[in-house]
Amino acid sequence: QDRRAPTVPPAKRRLHPRPRRDMSSAGQQAASGSAPVTTRLKGSKQMPTAGWIDVPVCEALLTKDIKVLTSVDGSPNSMVALKYITDGLLQQDRRAFVRVLHVYDESKKYLPPECTRDRLKLAVESLLTSSVSSKRYQLAWVRKHAPGSTGQQINEAIDSLPADFACMGFFGLKGTKRDITMLGATLRTNVADVLNRGNSCSLICIKDEDPELLPIRTKKAVFVVSVSLNKSSTKAFLDALRLSKPGDEIHVVYVKSYLEREDSDYTAEVRLKYEGFFASFRDDGQQTFSNFHDRLVKFELVSKERRESVPQAVVRYADEVEADFLVVGASVKDRVARGKKPVGSVSLQICLMTERNFIVANWIDVAPQVYDNHVGRSTSMRRVW
Repeated sequence: QDRRAPTVPPAKRRLHPRPRRDMSSAGQQAASGSAPVTTRLKGSKQMPTAGWIDVPVCEALLTKDIKVLTSVDGSPNSMVALKYITDGLLQQDRRAFVRVLHVYDESKKYLPPECTRDRLKLAVESLLTSSVSSKRYQLAWVRKHAPGSTGQQINEAIDSLPADFACMGFFGLKGTKRDITMLGATLRTNVADVLNRGNSCSLICIKDEDPELLPIRTKKAVFVVSVSLNKSSTKAFLDALRLSKPGDEIHVVYVKSYLEREDSDYTAEVRLKYEGFFASFRDDGQQTFSNFHDRLVKFELVSKERRESVPQAVVRYADEVEADFLVVGASVKDRVARGKKPVGSVSLQICLMTERNFIVANWIDVAPQVYDNHVGRSTSMRRVW
């Protein structure tokens, strides 16, 4: 039964279950090291493309202690988002820290009792104290500044932490009443504010309304990462690694043209790049990347069907493998400098079209010295991915 297709009658969904891609052959071989993998040739005179990130920066991102900001309002989506952090991320990463933010408005006397300021704080604190040490979380209950200022206050909290990830529910207490139109679809105002703000913080957006659907504890998670030759999609892959746990599946997906019968030079370079990543997971000499050898990773070329767009192809593949998270990248600084929104139309369409949880990995391309100050690690220009 498909868990995220409420528009299809349940009886009909049971008659036509979605097939799940088998990771027991190619995927497990790639993760175990039995499959032949080609890596980027050392000493090659070919210059790296614009989509490659310095290896020390990749290592710094993967080893940096994670800080998460979670915004709650008592709605089912926001509480499931909090559950993913407390019972998922904080359990699998013992160095992760979370700050839970609630922006309250005392003039809202109509709220359900469980969503009022004090009752919600009591419920959140009870959930946290039963999950992690008090040193690993912080509560921030702040008064709403003005009508429509909640999104701005969330962004301010992200900057003050500073957060590596912001985790939010897709819908708030008012559901579709507070949605705004973006590219012909709807997106909650606060989520849109965070996406439009543009910073180095990645957004985890939860659409599940039942915590039983979450890939936490012993339940395997499936990540589908949409990639191309740009740094933001590389950051999306790194974020999927950071949020994954041993045994999880990570499908790296590149959509090629409907008319592309053989791999183009661009397609071949995308494949080569990520096969090099996968090979490093099995290299004991790579102290950072080898820590992820127990993930099931797979590079998948997806051909567009006739009259199918790239977002539709990515969402279709995610449905086929029953993904828990769709991960896309956003080149924040470059797009804003050109007068555009931080998140591109393709990435945004993928997030809006899917019925699954999604992650938007923000990447700000800066000088290595500046990034060194941000991640707290030494960077080098010797190697690149």
